[in-house]
Amino acid sequence: MKRTILPIFLALLALTASAQLPQFTSDDYDSWTYSNPNIPLSPSTIAGGRVVFYVNSLGVALTLTSSQFNCQGINKIDTDVIWYTKYFNDNKFDLDKATLTLVIEDGEGHPLDSVTCVPTTPGISTHYLSLSLPVPTGLTTARLRFVSWTGDVISSGGIKSATFTASGTQPGTTTGDVNGNGYVDISDVTILIDYLLNGSGNIQVDAADVDHDGNASISDITALIDILLGN
Repeated sequence: MKRTILPIFLALLALTASAQLPQFTSDDYDSWTYSNPNIPLSPSTIAGGRVVFYVNSLGVALTLTSSQFNCQGINKIDTDVIWYTKYFNDNKFDLDKATLTLVIEDGEGHPLDSVTCVPTTPGISTHYLSLSLPVPTGLTTARLRFVSWTGDVISSGGIKSATFTASGTQPGTTTGDVNGNGYVDISDVTILIDYLLNGSGNIQVDAADVDHDGNASISDITALIDILLGN
């Protein structure tokens, strides 16, 4: 059985980065794309608050977009953001314009829902924002996009970090939620592999029968990886 599962381990290694919610910090940004070609993503540009959002003179909004990720079993994404307003002491700065919107899109880039946050403390440069975004029912793969629809060059904000957590359905009710934590992610694959190889670990048996053939087997690992890849 171990020889049979080896290719699945290799697929698991390739899958790890894309199967989890994308995070954005100065140390973790490879899964994101910033639409301003003059500001490459790097530890210094992110930490320095240079990843800013506003609508430019041509009417084009600068955005930061994540890579595609699996969201099956997730019904809400919560985000804590460090938001930096560089020109907050400029007399042309308008805090009401320096809003931050988080958009969830399907795998083809079509916007499905969004949430907007307006900072409430104009006298400081660093703001700590919390946003909560529902995940549409039935969505299996998604992207996240940050944008400011009202900001201008002065009334703009820069994102220094965004950490995401997921909330899911009740444990054991989602196909593939092997560990019963409420959503499907890479940890379900590793737990199922360990269970099949060594007989160790507690699994949600019904959720582990991904291919619905009546039992947990190697074929369920392959089916679970397909779910995480959006196949």
